[in-house]
Amino acid sequence: MTEHLIVEFFAWTPLTAFVIILAVVYFATRREGSAAAVHGKTYACAQCGRRGKHEHMVPVTHEGAVVWYCGRCSNR
Repeated sequence: MTEHLIVEFFAWTPLTAFVIILAVVYFATRREGSAAAVHGKTYACAQCGRRGKHEHMVPVTHEGAVVWYCGRCSNR
């Protein structure tokens, strides 16, 4: 009986520990999505695709539409 309990314990312990760690990581990181919204909207450069904040991008109007360029592409 004791040997059977030991085998059962060591068979289920890794799975149980994994589930507990997974639950802790899930609950610790599930609020990080709202932290990204605090940083504000980002814009993609129309030429190279690099993303940046509004303050770091240069708006250019083309036929009524506004496109954004990063500092590197706006100097070209």
